[in-house]
Amino acid sequence: MLIYTTPNALILEERGERVHFGRKNGEILEKTDDSLAVLDEEVHLCGEVEFLIGKISFEEKVYLFFVVGSSVAAHYRGTSAASKHEIRKIERVIAINTKSESSTIKSQILPGSGTKLKQGTEKLMKFFTEKVSNKDSRPPLLEDVLKLFNDSKDFYFCRDRDVTISSQKFFTKRGIHQTSEESFFWNKKMLTNLGGAESVIAKFTCPIMQGFVATSQLEITDQINAFLTITIISRRSTRRAGARYLRRGIDESSNVANFVETELILNIFEHELSFVQCRGSIPVFWSQRGFKYRPPLIINRSFEETQEVFQEHFRRLKAHYDSPLIAVSLVDQRGRELPLAHRFLEHCVKSNDPDVTFFSFDLHQHCRGLNFQKLQTLITSMDDTLKTIGFCWVDKTGEVVQRQKGVVRTNCIDCLDRTNLVQGQISLSIVLQQAQRLGIFGPLCEPPEILVQKLQTMWADNGDVISTQYAGTAALKGDVTRNGERKLMGVMKDGYNSASRYYLTHTRDAQRQKAINIVTGQLEVEEGAEEEENEKEEEENISRMVTETIQFLVPTQQTVIAGWGLINACQSSDEIDTVVILTRSNIYIVTYEIDGEKMTDVQIVALEDVNTIQVGSSGNNRQCARIETLEGVFIWRPSTVRLFNNAALRLKSLEEANEYIASVAEQIQVGKNMLTGAEGAVMQVARISIPQMSVHRKSMAAMGALFGKIKRVGKSPATLSKSASSSSTSGPGAVLVSEPFPNPKPRDLLTETDGNESDASEKSEKEDHLMSKILKMSQFKSDTPPEPFASLLPSIAECQTKISLL
Repeated sequence: MLIYTTPNALILEERGERVHFGRKNGEILEKTDDSLAVLDEEVHLCGEVEFLIGKISFEEKVYLFFVVGSSVAAHYRGTSAASKHEIRKIERVIAINTKSESSTIKSQILPGSGTKLKQGTEKLMKFFTEKVSNKDSRPPLLEDVLKLFNDSKDFYFCRDRDVTISSQKFFTKRGIHQTSEESFFWNKKMLTNLGGAESVIAKFTCPIMQGFVATSQLEITDQINAFLTITIISRRSTRRAGARYLRRGIDESSNVANFVETELILNIFEHELSFVQCRGSIPVFWSQRGFKYRPPLIINRSFEETQEVFQEHFRRLKAHYDSPLIAVSLVDQRGRELPLAHRFLEHCVKSNDPDVTFFSFDLHQHCRGLNFQKLQTLITSMDDTLKTIGFCWVDKTGEVVQRQKGVVRTNCIDCLDRTNLVQGQISLSIVLQQAQRLGIFGPLCEPPEILVQKLQTMWADNGDVISTQYAGTAALKGDVTRNGERKLMGVMKDGYNSASRYYLTHTRDAQRQKAINIVTGQLEVEEGAEEEENEKEEEENISRMVTETIQFLVPTQQTVIAGWGLINACQSSDEIDTVVILTRSNIYIVTYEIDGEKMTDVQIVALEDVNTIQVGSSGNNRQCARIETLEGVFIWRPSTVRLFNNAALRLKSLEEANEYIASVAEQIQVGKNMLTGAEGAVMQVARISIPQMSVHRKSMAAMGALFGKIKRVGKSPATLSKSASSSSTSGPGAVLVSEPFPNPKPRDLLTETDGNESDASEKSEKEDHLMSKILKMSQFKSDTPPEPFASLLPSIAECQTKISLL
């Protein structure tokens, strides 16, 4: 597609057909000339682009957006099995001011369509373009829109088949004029801005979507000789689109935040099989107060004000995907998430809808101690309804011989890590059914390992991209799905202030939200997290973050002695980024993003593998603790809050902070002495040198499919937690969890005592007294929680909605 300029028009030419845009206002002009050569104006050829995305006006300046670079991401099958259509990833988008000079337009288009720029070249071209177009001052919001398209590179298109609709809809309506699915049609509003007839611009543009596309081809040789192509396509909705803390829950129009449709497609023997599922925020009006340390969740409207909007959301899902509808809630049934879990269930009960099956599965509680094999409990419970929903099957001729009837809707709080994990497991279950139907393996045979591995990797990649689009950070998947260990780069870099990074992220989110709004046509509604929390609320958030970390990571059979919120001493900020949990046999070391929602690193260190514990100054009279283990060194300093007896207390002075970190070191030392029978002591040193980056960040491995990067450090199986998966060794003393969708196996646990027993012959009175005092504290007692939905049980028994509380 070529771009020409004249003094009065900007002209697009594609295969002999042209469309003219006025230079003054960007409106489509009526032109009847058959040849550019006969125009009574000076004509300049500016370059070649791929297609037109649409038009946006900024500060009374009109810009036309074009794709000038793309790459093949996957292929669609055509209406016949032999034909293929490219799904392309957008690599580069430009915005042309309709009044720009031809030389400026040429500089923007360079180096031309289809050329993928290297990173350095791309920066150079951007610099050059900005210099050349200095006279054409660009509004800040325009730059934000270009960043939306160019920075993440997560927009896709297909010129020959609409990327916004699923395979089932495409083949069901083949031969009939099909309309795009507007909720996934990201440039719909931009094309509407052009104001011309659809038939005029159709040849020069096509729908684009934000999401994820990946494909992989496998050669199946176990039972048959054939090539199987697997394609995953995620389509993000434009309705209520935006950043995590600025878009939560549902709106007045029954649209939910972070709504994503994911389709998995298998192509083999010239047949195509597909299965669609979706995710979306909890469909009630809710928000968060503040951002830091896993803040509380607030329900903003009453049950009565929400019920009709809630029911309309489910009516739309059934109208779009058919029935039955499975709603899977992975929200915690305790703590800060319980009110949302309760309200979601209450609305489902009130709806009294026989087409809906609701599953409440507290994933954190069921999979406590990383025992992810319990996910199979959920999948098994869904089995009958999944069979009723079925999947789409298209034969060689393009006929739909089997339809998917219904959909699975999954959510957690953010609809990211937990949701992606469960959706991956559901997808795996469906694909194995499809593979058996296709004869890839028999009912009594194990599925091909390479097929399972490929699916796990594709879902992990999908989780990364979907998470980045909504939350700004990648999902916490297992690195083993990337063919072994991966170095952690960029999580905590030298001298990087985590607090600055955090606040900068939220500033960028606000700008990105404005860009999304103007692209999709969303109204500018002031919405988002409440004001920053006060000190008391922050203390409560820290206490909750530590408690919930314990509830998820530590197996119930292990006794928790203490838990602390500390700071990696390599960081210059005073924001807590590390939760340290001491049990009788291990130290759990968990690194979080500053909002406390995302684990970025989990390591489990056996107490017997702790070599030395030091306390000393790190400068400015601030004390820190240095723990040297077989694998590496951990250095922490105290925050402004300490935890005592399950309560967070503000530290009022430097002396109190120094005493606090010294007590942390002392408790870890006593724990080691009690376990090993040694008589070690904390070493007091004058100065502890802080490295530029903690050496313990040398490598990570999988924690489930998505829940973090874990290394269990130990010399023998006895140092591993109950939920350790089948593992492989990577270096001395390191045991890596190797299953991205883990299947943990129990082990013989270390003998636990109740705190009243002692072994005075091997341990000093001081250690006995201190440990006994610690264990008698009620800080982390694991009492059985009350039934979270007790008040709803009578109504559940009578309603037509099928409710399963797992």
